[in-house]
Amino acid sequence: MENGSILAVEEKETGAPETPGGGSDKASQKKKIKKILLITLCAVLGVIVLAVVILAPIIATGNKVIVPDEQTPVYALENWMSYISDDAPVTAIAIPGSHDSGCYDGMGYLGETQNLSIAEQLARGSRYFDIRVNDSTDGMVIYHGPLNGVDYAEVLEDIAQFVTTHPTEFLILDFQHFKNDSEAGVFDMLEEYVGAEYFVVNDTHMRDADFIESLTVGDVRGKCIVYIDAEETDYDEDEYLFYRGKDIEEYPELSLISLYERSKNGKAAKAFAEEVLPSYVEQFGEEFGKGFFVLQSQLTDTLGVFGPAYREGRAIEHINGFVRGLYDSELLDGVNIIMRDFVTCEKSALTVRLNVAKGYVVDAKLAEFEEMLALYV
Repeated sequence: MENGSILAVEEKETGAPETPGGGSDKASQKKKIKKILLITLCAVLGVIVLAVVILAPIIATGNKVIVPDEQTPVYALENWMSYISDDAPVTAIAIPGSHDSGCYDGMGYLGETQNLSIAEQLARGSRYFDIRVNDSTDGMVIYHGPLNGVDYAEVLEDIAQFVTTHPTEFLILDFQHFKNDSEAGVFDMLEEYVGAEYFVVNDTHMRDADFIESLTVGDVRGKCIVYIDAEETDYDEDEYLFYRGKDIEEYPELSLISLYERSKNGKAAKAFAEEVLPSYVEQFGEEFGKGFFVLQSQLTDTLGVFGPAYREGRAIEHINGFVRGLYDSELLDGVNIIMRDFVTCEKSALTVRLNVAKGYVVDAKLAEFEEMLALYV
């Protein structure tokens, strides 16, 4: 057989092209791939543009629903604990709380969960504060996810000023998260600005959970109860620190329970208020039943697109309705701290008023208390 014939047979057996047209076929294939990629890219860009066009007005409108509270806090709101009996258990009274308390400036619509300073939130009745500190290149600052906000010192100045001028009140400072190993600096500054003499300390032989459960309002007036998360940090350098969390089996010393599931707090507003919030109250009673209980009443933006203000704008009336309904609800006894985004006089007054139904307002001050809170609720 001739060499040419042998080569032709080998080409057929190996699948090699028989004709010299391969170059143009490859070029044509590359053009098709480029065309497909271009169409795909245009489609993706089109979807993004369409989403921006549709979502931007929705986000803007939603954020306008939440504006800084312009109501003036009355005495009964700024000093509401002065109306509460000394004998009232601290874990049983209804306490307004603030979620991501220091996130009120410089974080944009995706990061800001408050629009009033700590001093303004205090004046509106908030007594529980969720504080998160980052030891950043700019110093100790409040943070939310990847976003940095106000100086931590600014938060401490407001707390110190309030504690020293409102001896009938007590505060719960919940340091939920730390960033860049900020713990030591956080508590050094806390002692510097506020003073360790203002912190509650368990100097008994009782377990922390039992100790906190035993405290009355009269025991802690003019003081701060300071918490860190047992699952978040192993920092334990200061005797005034108590532990928060929800894994009671691993951390039996927990004395503040804060229930949160991202998927539940990401639900639609109506379902969140009618289904999730009652389930949290019931879960605390069934699984814990001791210590402070934080009802996380803020919606989560699971998409990271709309922002807290939009979500709160959609939810505010539903959540307010839930809190209002607690006044004569079987869930009332299980409610303690109600944490909210974007603190207002109305939100705090709705929570504070629950102490009337709980029976913890001093009889001689009851009429005055209800009359003043009626301005908001």
